[in-house]
Amino acid sequence: MQKLKFNQLNILKLNNKTYLPYQLHQLPKWFNKYNSDFISIKGYTYILLEEHIEHNPYFTLDKFKSTLTFNRDLTYVQKR
Repeated sequence: MQKLKFNQLNILKLNNKTYLPYQLHQLPKWFNKYNSDFISIKGYTYILLEEHIEHNPYFTLDKFKSTLTFNRDLTYVQKR
């Protein structure tokens, strides 16, 4: 068993497999927890890259990486 420790959002690579992170409200419509290969860690669900390619022919990893943000990284400050 391998222990994972990290403090920021990452794309995981385990056993020559790539997993992409999602929060629960961001999960794709095609995601099915009974048929999909995924890992849940610290409130994030990491879905296997091959699942994305299989269910969405227009998926590109570069576009996903460019839109990947961790809420702490945003410079937006809420003002009322």
